[in-house]
Amino acid sequence: MEADERRRVIRDYLEQSEEAVVARTLASKFNVSRQVIVGDIALLRAAGAGIVSTPKGYIMRSQIDEGVSEAVVCQHSPDDTKEELYAIVDLGGEVIDVTVEHPIYGLLKGDLNISSRLEADEFISKVQDNPSALLSNLTEGLHIHTIKAKNEDRLQKIKKVLESKGFLYQ
Repeated sequence: MEADERRRVIRDYLEQSEEAVVARTLASKFNVSRQVIVGDIALLRAAGAGIVSTPKGYIMRSQIDEGVSEAVVCQHSPDDTKEELYAIVDLGGEVIDVTVEHPIYGLLKGDLNISSRLEADEFISKVQDNPSALLSNLTEGLHIHTIKAKNEDRLQKIKKVLESKGFLYQ
């Protein structure tokens, strides 16, 4: 299969998938290396495809844009990250991303798409098993999450719980 055809099929595959797909799954499906898939995804994004990279794999942006969302500024120690994530997902929320303001690079953003305790635990495991640090470590724990919920009432409940735990930056 030619590269252009493979990229078209990858885009179609992601559009049809109901869950995020990891690069190694795509690499196996197309009998290429994971790095070839990473390059294909980069080219698809450059061509305008709304592909989001999350800790769970690649997903189309259109699949994550339902509900209401709001940017919430938080600050806490790295040890409180799991509790923060649980507070959000336990009320049915989803942590779409995390953003920090770096003094040299400006805004740095990481897509998360965490919507359950299992996904929060998987994220925390990756953090613990990886030599890289949380983005919030660059800013003394100060960070912005885009939080999504099914309605405005649920979003406000999530914010109240984060405030009661001392995670909201005031």
